[in-house]
Amino acid sequence: MLGALALVTTLYASISQTALADVQYQIKISNPAQHLAEVRIDFPAVHSKTLDVQMPIWRTGRYEVLNLGKNVRQMSATNGQGKALVMSKTDKGTWRVQTQKGDTVTIKYEIYANALGERTQHIDDTHAYLDASGVLMYAAPFRHQALQVQLETPAAWVSRSGLEKGTCEHCFVAPNYDVLIDSPIETGLHEFHQFEIDGRTIALAIWGRGNYDGNKMNDDLKKIVAESKKLLGEFPFKKRYLFIVHATDGVGGATEHLNSTVIQHSRWNYAPHKEYLGFLRTAAHEFIHTWNVKAYRPKEMVPYDYQHENYSRLLWMAEGNTSYYEDLVSLRAGLMNKDEYMDELAKLIHAYQHQPGRFQQSAAESSFNAWIDAGGERAKNASVNIYSKGHLLGMVMDILIRQQTQNEKGFEDVHRYLYQHHTVDQGGYSEEQVRAALKTVTGKDWADWWTQYVDGVAELPLIDLLKSAGLNYAIEAGKDEEQKENWFTGWNTKDGGDFPVISDVERDSPAWQAGVVAGDTLIAANGIRLNNKSSADRLWLIQTLPIKLTVFRRDELKELNLNPIRQANGKAKIKAQESADETQKLRYEKWLGIAWSTKPNTTANTEKNLENTDKK
Repeated sequence: MLGALALVTTLYASISQTALADVQYQIKISNPAQHLAEVRIDFPAVHSKTLDVQMPIWRTGRYEVLNLGKNVRQMSATNGQGKALVMSKTDKGTWRVQTQKGDTVTIKYEIYANALGERTQHIDDTHAYLDASGVLMYAAPFRHQALQVQLETPAAWVSRSGLEKGTCEHCFVAPNYDVLIDSPIETGLHEFHQFEIDGRTIALAIWGRGNYDGNKMNDDLKKIVAESKKLLGEFPFKKRYLFIVHATDGVGGATEHLNSTVIQHSRWNYAPHKEYLGFLRTAAHEFIHTWNVKAYRPKEMVPYDYQHENYSRLLWMAEGNTSYYEDLVSLRAGLMNKDEYMDELAKLIHAYQHQPGRFQQSAAESSFNAWIDAGGERAKNASVNIYSKGHLLGMVMDILIRQQTQNEKGFEDVHRYLYQHHTVDQGGYSEEQVRAALKTVTGKDWADWWTQYVDGVAELPLIDLLKSAGLNYAIEAGKDEEQKENWFTGWNTKDGGDFPVISDVERDSPAWQAGVVAGDTLIAANGIRLNNKSSADRLWLIQTLPIKLTVFRRDELKELNLNPIRQANGKAKIKAQESADETQKLRYEKWLGIAWSTKPNTTANTEKNLENTDKK
């Protein structure tokens, strides 16, 4: 990608942008209130008797088949003389046009754009978010041709993108479709900010009202951008980068792109500090993706196949390692204090330790199966998540590398190596090449470790590695004596009206062994009625085991014998060891990039300031 961008920049200096564009796209926002737009595509002369015009079936950054062609209607094709061409749909994302050699082809269709949560396209009376994967078709023979996109929008709208500007107010140009599809366009009414860093322009466009402070957001994003560059090196983009922020209701998430990102965050969750921190961590995650995934990624994903899944056993590294660095960058940038960092890490470890699927599926298997991810109870009991497992693998590898190199190197050196030697332009990286990078950085062979922890399901040495950095992980009990222990059943419940209903059961837990299953309605324990608010308290009062548990299943009463176990009751915590030696303190400082301290941080002043922010 970088080579292509450099080439097209050089060409712009001597050739007009319009002349450079071989494929012309026009998007007319025809009925924004009804989420409708009209699209026209002008392809150059074809050299065969048919031309397949395709809408991707998925979009980059989301490993899920979305069947984006479902939003297309009123499709037509004509040649350069305006003569209608015969066209037929051959699969869910392909239309075959009958042509004559030398014909130019014009495609027209209506697009329905109301998939804000998918982050593929959304049009309403205030804006349009246009990801090419959900709006603009392509034809394989012209995939690598230069192009221009021209928008016709309501008055007062401003159009922005990570793409280069074209020859008109609402025009953008790209060297090829691969750059276009990874460069969404945001047009509409926004709050806008920007700053300069290292010769690049970093822009921020915010759509939607909320309790955010745009000036503060801009300042904090500047810290994320600067710290990310310190971590991974030279920016992959040449001129500019765009943060697109949607202040929304009902949807949330974010997607990385080649020169931009879109972040959707609840409009009233930019304050207090805890909620705002969630936004900042997401922004850090997406910006780090500019390197990890966009500049370099697994070779199986080079190039992207927009009509089929790109399977890889390394998504835990592409996605999960990015999750690891989102918190590290936020910490080093001063946006997250050490106690907040440790609380997030402790929650992650605690959740992971209560995911029996970590012994059922490896990180590599989870990566390959991301396209058919299981959900709910099955995911917890039989799978691991590429984000959480990759996050923890990143931490483990980081601390191990520092042990092996006497703190001279860290995991970021492996990612820098991949960025230098295995970019997208160079074909991406393989599993063997990641192991080779690890050996280059550490001088050690990681093959056995990889077999155990990446290809295998061995328990990660999380607690011991934290100790090597002067940290202890523990469940911190409540202050009251009665709160120090509780009954562990292994179930989670949801409100079922008069009675709680089992939502999921942890594999091999007491509830699992008793035969409790998701969907059971909890009625009574040893004849004592249970309800949504007090079922746990009433179990605590029952001292005789087993407990006779009465449930409704398929509208029939059943009795089960439950043997809950006592366990520490409290919150998972990671705290500094008072007796940590100089070796542990040095590893802590080299790993986290902050000074050693056993004193707690406070964010009280920050929270107070943010709570006073006026809602806009």
